[in-house]
Amino acid sequence: MVSFDLGDLRFDGQIEIEGAGDDPFSGPGDSGSLIVNAERRGIGLLFAGGDQGGTNGKGLTYANPLRAVLDALEVDLVF
Repeated sequence: MVSFDLGDLRFDGQIEIEGAGDDPFSGPGDSGSLIVNAERRGIGLLFAGGDQGGTNGKGLTYANPLRAVLDALEVDLVF
């Protein structure tokens, strides 16, 4: 669940991320950012974050899986 002004919304099949150490993973204005894995491959598109939750208490970030975004837009990445 992600809390917005209009209420709590549920998003299925999304990626939930929390920051490491004492830092949040994302901040205000980060929506739309590409999220990469340890191999620097794109895995998601950031769409929401908050300052509550997570094991470090600094908040959770949510991303749409990149493959789902590309499929919905009917596009492929060219290398």
